[in-house]
Amino acid sequence: MNSTTKISLCQFKVGSNKIDNINKAREYIINACNNGSNIVVLPECFICPYNTKIFKENAEKIFNPNDESCKAFKMLEEVSRINPNVYIFGGSIIEEDKDGLLYNTCLVLYGGKVEGIYRKNNLYKINILEHNFSEGDVLTPGNSPTIIKTKYGNIGIGICYDLRFQDLAKYYRVNNCSIILYPGSFNRITGPKHWLLLQQVRAIDNQLFVASCSAACSFNSDYESYGKSYIISPWGDIINETKLDKEEIISSEINFDQITKVRNNLPILKN
Repeated sequence: MNSTTKISLCQFKVGSNKIDNINKAREYIINACNNGSNIVVLPECFICPYNTKIFKENAEKIFNPNDESCKAFKMLEEVSRINPNVYIFGGSIIEEDKDGLLYNTCLVLYGGKVEGIYRKNNLYKINILEHNFSEGDVLTPGNSPTIIKTKYGNIGIGICYDLRFQDLAKYYRVNNCSIILYPGSFNRITGPKHWLLLQQVRAIDNQLFVASCSAACSFNSDYESYGKSYIISPWGDIINETKLDKEEIISSEINFDQITKVRNNLPILKN
């Protein structure tokens, strides 16, 4: 296992045209790869606006890669072949399985091949005066964690609302993950209050690195993303962050020796 790696988070706005979104994602991935990144992360649902009414029409049947719906999958596969030494975490797309069920799915590619698939386990549901949303009206939850074994150690995956569930993060820590990645799109109501705080809590409780990649906000859309992405240390410090709603790539070198140092200095996991 290498003691250091460079990670890039690609924060950008998601528009109404799926092909435009895919082309934008390709450009961001290539730019991140060209800056020497080993791990590149896209936002949640980078193929279409975060609107349950349009998930079906934008879904991809990745069980049949030759299906014409698989435009994002093909792009990720192509860019991964061009950059075979980079782990590409494809944020999430809407996946349609053989039975017509829809999932919020993160595809991970390395060397042009699918290295892992994670289906969002915990579906977002909120009912407050300012904001009402239920993914479960359309999506089906996944039923298992996903660990990607890389040359930089194990990486766990959650998607957005999964961040609120400590058992998933604990599972990844118990199974020797060094990083948990959360592609996400917290909304503008709960985002300013909870998005950063929850990432710091997960990092501190499990004494590992946490990184999130959000979409930038598309204002006046049905769902407005908070538009902040972070890289958090095992001590809970912000290593790097995007500017609010800015379309940009942030990159940082992270040193995994910091995990050992923090766990030795504050041995809460042994206690």
